[in-house]
Amino acid sequence: MPYMVLLRQYSLWLLLVMACLSQTGCATYARKAGTMHSNMQAGRIAQAAAIAEKQDARGEDVLASMNKGILRRMLGDYAGSNAILEKAKQRIDALYGVSVTEQLGALTVNDGVRDYAGDRYEQVLVHAYMALNYIALDDLDAARVEMLQADVKMREWGEQPDEDPFVRYLSGIIYEMLGEIDDAIIAYRNAAQLYGDAAKKQPLDVPDQLKRDLLTLLHREGMHEEYDKLKKQFGMSDFKPAKAGNSGELVVILSNGLAPVRGENAIHTFATELDNMVRIALPAYKHKKQPLKKARVVSSAGSRYLEPVEDVDALARRALQDDMAVITARAIARAVIKHKANDKADDKSSLAGLLTKITNLVTERADTRSWTTLPGEIQLSRIRLPAGEQTVRIELVNDAQHVVDSIERKVTIRKGKISLISHHWMAPVPVPAATPADQKR
Repeated sequence: MPYMVLLRQYSLWLLLVMACLSQTGCATYARKAGTMHSNMQAGRIAQAAAIAEKQDARGEDVLASMNKGILRRMLGDYAGSNAILEKAKQRIDALYGVSVTEQLGALTVNDGVRDYAGDRYEQVLVHAYMALNYIALDDLDAARVEMLQADVKMREWGEQPDEDPFVRYLSGIIYEMLGEIDDAIIAYRNAAQLYGDAAKKQPLDVPDQLKRDLLTLLHREGMHEEYDKLKKQFGMSDFKPAKAGNSGELVVILSNGLAPVRGENAIHTFATELDNMVRIALPAYKHKKQPLKKARVVSSAGSRYLEPVEDVDALARRALQDDMAVITARAIARAVIKHKANDKADDKSSLAGLLTKITNLVTERADTRSWTTLPGEIQLSRIRLPAGEQTVRIELVNDAQHVVDSIERKVTIRKGKISLISHHWMAPVPVPAATPADQKR
């Protein structure tokens, strides 16, 4: 076969390979999700949701389902959010055992060919957001089931530091809303302990509101010895539980900002098996945590700032840090396999070796997938309000204490009961540009 014909055939083959690779995941997730994420950062939630809904129509991809779940929730479609998050949850369970085929693919192509089951913090937050959706749908029993399922999942992992303190705290609030006070006390105790244990994963102290919630229930149940002990331990010697009177309580949960996006770093490292340097691609968070706007809830009872109860940004970074040794080992093993494949191709012909080398280079991409529609932080406040219809505002303020956005919500407060509202904020919703017809009015 003439050399030019051979070259043309190889060139066509290479173009086909590269085209296929571009369609099957070699482009990093961060680049694919960029437009969706940019719309969210600008407050264009409907546009972000439209992009997400085009992905994975059959609901088989965990990450696509989780993104749709958050965006549907942000648009007020709580039932639709739970429907797709349920698919994510079922798929996560199905992926509990990783197939040999997937492991082989990760070692010969890249980590991105593996099905994504989510990091541990992401898996439990699926349950937390489903529970919040059920609360919005006035189905506390279903919310309770989600907390029980989250408990089972965290216990399966076996290590206490992998338990999520916010999920424990939320479960306590749900138990208290249901009147299951013994379970609420246990959950609050566990949450308070976990905030201390989880300090390496997210730099949060025990929230003051959690301290007040636990002390209030201990006092109500006549558990005075533990009540007095914890008052001293918490440094709250002046604390006195509020009297109910003709009032109820409102819990406000704010998902603030956006979780960080993983990027890719290409580095050269030494491969012992080859006695040579190899190029590998690793996921990385290239940007520091973005500062969040402070949030406060304003009501007839006054103004109170929300407290951070979950640092999702820190959890994401720690999860990657914990996995980095295994990720790096796989990347080096993959580089060795590709290097040996290139040597074999070189033995056949220099052109085959060149094509193999280019293919290996194109396919070596870091797995940058993570649940980027999550907030950067979850914040909470709890206030006592007179029974009846109430209007509250969640205000976002900058460092100069100027209000940059305000979300108004109406809520029914019932005597002796707890109500809960939740919202996800990352930017003011843009005001549509006026049309010529609007301008004439």
